[in-house]
Amino acid sequence: MIMNQNVVTIQLDSILWLLILVGILVSIGIIVSIYKFIAYRRISIVSKKIDYLVEDLIYKTEYLTPAVESIVKLSNYIDIIEGVVKQNAESVLKYVTENKESAVKISKQLKEVIREKK
Repeated sequence: MIMNQNVVTIQLDSILWLLILVGILVSIGIIVSIYKFIAYRRISIVSKKIDYLVEDLIYKTEYLTPAVESIVKLSNYIDIIEGVVKQNAESVLKYVTENKESAVKISKQLKEVIREKK
């Protein structure tokens, strides 16, 4: 009978240790699941912010594209005019001084082209 009592106490001790170990593992599991929940929530918030940022950038690029294209065209025109002026500077200056009205009309037409592209 003494042996049976020792075996029973050993079994109770081992069961007690197993219950403690299971309790520790369950509490660690609960803590990890709470941490996962918080981490996934933060990830979703950050992904929404990135999505809003990308949408805003796309909108702004769509808005700015016509303006950039008109600036590129205008710079090409300026390059062409600059090349003509460098080659025929005297004749261009003479034409502009003689025909001020046509120079003003050309500048107005350029302004209208730029406004249309906006």
